[in-house]
Amino acid sequence: MTKYERFERTSRLQHVDRPPFVPAVYEHKAALVGGTPSSVARDPGLLLAALRRELALYDPDILTVGIDVYNVEAEALGSEVRFFEAGPDVPAVVAPLLRAPGEARGLRLPDPERNGRMPMFLEVAARLAEAVGAEVPVRGAVTGPFSLASALVGTEELLVAALDEPAEVRDLLAFCGRVSIAYGRAFLRRGAGVALFDSKASPSASSPRLFHELVLPVYRDVVMPGLRAAGARHIPLIVGGDTTAIVGDLVATGATQLLCDWGADLEVFKTNCLAAGLAFRGSVDARLVHHGDEAGIREAARRLLSRAGRHPGFLFGCGVVAYDTPTHHVLALREALEEFASSPAEK
Repeated sequence: MTKYERFERTSRLQHVDRPPFVPAVYEHKAALVGGTPSSVARDPGLLLAALRRELALYDPDILTVGIDVYNVEAEALGSEVRFFEAGPDVPAVVAPLLRAPGEARGLRLPDPERNGRMPMFLEVAARLAEAVGAEVPVRGAVTGPFSLASALVGTEELLVAALDEPAEVRDLLAFCGRVSIAYGRAFLRRGAGVALFDSKASPSASSPRLFHELVLPVYRDVVMPGLRAAGARHIPLIVGGDTTAIVGDLVATGATQLLCDWGADLEVFKTNCLAAGLAFRGSVDARLVHHGDEAGIREAARRLLSRAGRHPGFLFGCGVVAYDTPTHHVLALREALEEFASSPAEK
């Protein structure tokens, strides 16, 4: 079974030989080629080499074109991003571009073919999709509306405005949703898929009520229809943290795959995703993968796989792999998966 076949069958909740292996490798890509996140995030040759190295070393079932996944759209809109010439720090937005959500009316949609680093990530996605896309799903990392809005006005300002000026925040989120669609369409035109990242919308960073009233509608009514109209078939929505309290709303967004991050209730996700016919990814704790020992990592992986490895539509991975995570820690996850795949299924 090829990686593409495994992913397609998992997405349809059909039987597969093993769950797809999807570790969350973003800034860690840079370490695989001896670069820094800032250097690889600005160099298409280095980024392509890092993705190829990721494929060769970890043998994942999906490749995601992204390093600093929450900065690219904000930068294309005019935000200043700080890059670090040395060290493992991930590039970061220096300061909010807007003082209040209403100022977004003065912004124009970015052109993914011209603005910021969007063209670089699109180029790499196109080259990778052409080279391996028939065997390995390739997807571009796209920032979701709430996380982009947080970058543009600041998280605290956005949360306050959500209480005091909800109509202004709705307008801002709708604009950010159109940005997500524009960037996503550009990836789709190059033969790559799209994955939406919106962890600022997690209940740990906002609230279930805010998600239900402001975030859900922009996904359901703007982003997902827009991406589907552009030809997207698979649209994962990645919201980190304990999202148990909003799992019903996550299902209602129209995403085709969700994330059950470490700390979220696995049984709740299994029940809700199965009922909705959705795939979901389960995660081993990223802190354990970063700082733990191989035996502990394997044991955590075995526990997760024993609970969900034969559940329809399950993908196996971990939280965001830190830049300096030892490679053998990630390989321990894969070894546990291979051990699971070779073990007889429970009757």
